[in-house]
Amino acid sequence: MSTPPRHARGRHHKPPPEFVTRCDRALRGALEERNRRRLVVVGAGTASVGLLVVTTLVILSATAPGESPAPEVPAGSAARPAQRAAPVPATGGDAADLPDAVAFLRRKDPQETVVKHVRQVSRSGAFLRVYTDLKEGDENSRPAISLCEWTAQYLRDLGAAEPIVFVHARENDNGHVVLANKQSAADDCAVGDTR
Repeated sequence: MSTPPRHARGRHHKPPPEFVTRCDRALRGALEERNRRRLVVVGAGTASVGLLVVTTLVILSATAPGESPAPEVPAGSAARPAQRAAPVPATGGDAADLPDAVAFLRRKDPQETVVKHVRQVSRSGAFLRVYTDLKEGDENSRPAISLCEWTAQYLRDLGAAEPIVFVHARENDNGHVVLANKQSAADDCAVGDTR
């Protein structure tokens, strides 16, 4: 005679009471809900960590604010000193849109007779502002006009059909006075008499 399998139930086995069946269903439902929540939490956590890693990599790979690529030095030119008298950061708005503005100006002025006056280049909406250490009385001066023309060329090279540029004097009681500006393709960078 063979032994009946262990899982086989005898004919005297009674089904569990309805209360036990309901408790079992409720427990299974709660465990399934808990597992679904756990999966959602784990998925959201994984996505957050992934986003954090990508953001960190983007930030680390981006050029630091105020840092610009080294300017090209023409062959045969004298070496420049390692330190500059004043930093020339490209800031404001989205600095990533104009990382080469200062480098472009330095290429236009390799001896830095004009660029040495630049203190900051910043984006203000659709136009660029060049802040200098020039005085309020330097309206339409050669350095102001040159900076205006060079910055307009920089914007044209980036694809601006009508570049808008403002070159400002150092701050005084009147704020940052405009020394030169270009507001349309026909504009020659000279400002009218403001006195």
